[in-house]
Amino acid sequence: MIRKFWIVTLAVCIACLLPKSARVVYAEDFASDPEYYDQICKQYNKDDETTAMCRRYREWLSSQSKDLQDQINSIDASIERLQGNIDALQAEINKNQKLINQLEEQIQKNEEAILQIQGVIEQLDLDIAQTEADIEKRDKQIKDRMVSEQVSIGTNAYVEFIMGAKDLLDMVRIVDGIARITENDQDEIKALEEDKAKLDQQKNEQERLKEDQEQTKRENEENRAVALKAQEAQLALQAEYFRHEADLLEQMRSAANAQDAIASKIASVDAANYDFPVSDGWLMPISPGSFWFSAGTWYYPGGGLHLGRDFAASIGTPVYAPIGGVIVYANNPAPTNGGYLGNWVGWPYGGGNTIHMVGNVNGTTYAVTFMHLARENFLVSAGQAVAQGQQIAMVGNAGNSTGAHCHIEVFNLGDMSIQDAVARFANSGADFAWGTGWNTTATSCDVRGYAPCRERPENFFG
Repeated sequence: MIRKFWIVTLAVCIACLLPKSARVVYAEDFASDPEYYDQICKQYNKDDETTAMCRRYREWLSSQSKDLQDQINSIDASIERLQGNIDALQAEINKNQKLINQLEEQIQKNEEAILQIQGVIEQLDLDIAQTEADIEKRDKQIKDRMVSEQVSIGTNAYVEFIMGAKDLLDMVRIVDGIARITENDQDEIKALEEDKAKLDQQKNEQERLKEDQEQTKRENEENRAVALKAQEAQLALQAEYFRHEADLLEQMRSAANAQDAIASKIASVDAANYDFPVSDGWLMPISPGSFWFSAGTWYYPGGGLHLGRDFAASIGTPVYAPIGGVIVYANNPAPTNGGYLGNWVGWPYGGGNTIHMVGNVNGTTYAVTFMHLARENFLVSAGQAVAQGQQIAMVGNAGNSTGAHCHIEVFNLGDMSIQDAVARFANSGADFAWGTGWNTTATSCDVRGYAPCRERPENFFG
């Protein structure tokens, strides 16, 4: 008996130590298949048991949302403890980004649920009105039939039954009349009872769905406030990371030339056989209105060297060749949405899915690099000639990336012919920097004064 007491006491104490959300025990395992419960509970249900289950599911959703908010609120943006430690910065930023992505996905999911529930509520308004009309109609039919039967019986059956029949034959007549009323109307009475039960359930479901919708709206307001705070903390951490990134890129990308594994992705063609058109200007690589500039050349918004122009856009946004020319490298080894800091998949290291092309604009030869592309709809290959404005790929979030965007770099190769440029790129083992390196602005065309040099993409497409 004493042993049992201590076991129970220990269990109670352990339960008290658990987080509040962990102490809630549900009969259903909502975490195993939330999509299934979403499908059930965002629509009208016809029985009380399912309605009760959906109320429990709503409580579980709220607890999950609160847990995620608590985790994100714990994001620590204090730079001091991570300063100069780029590995620790990468780990912290990647961990935080996963939580932020989860919250943003939840916000989007909630918005969709709010609209879906609204549609169900509006349909229930119509259904409830119809059910009430059906109840009124059946009730009137039953009452009218009773009046009709009373005429045929020749008396007010209920009053006379209460007051007493005149004699036995009179009582038999009254009882027979009541029996005929019950017999004739029992189907209608049953249907009326069913309609009333249906009406009660419809109203209960309407109340539940309205509560669910309001709770979802409140959670989304809280989620947006938490997401905004988290993004501010994340930007502070990223700014510290970017201050050290250029040196890291130089170390990674200058350590070795292209490996044998990517040799097949480098153009090995006789460029002399190509009749390359000369473009008379530049086109936007991504359609206006479908992107925004998240970082420019030469610096990130919060500091740190940035060697290109970042076009932030949704995954799957088309990317077009800004000039005509030839593809000298194309490879898509990375998952479309698998980007994170320190993910060095792709060439140049961390580029994810990359395309590098060479073309001529008004007599000057240029090389253009596109990084972090989607793996899907990778539409070109090494050695392929492309026309200006031709779609070559889609925006992704691949490699050393913190979100969906296309990073573009432009190199001025001067009066080098396209044929010589293709040969030089292949013979150099795919030097995507064209001898300019990865950690300085000293090789920019404005500073260097001779080709090859780095251009600001802004000079050509905004």
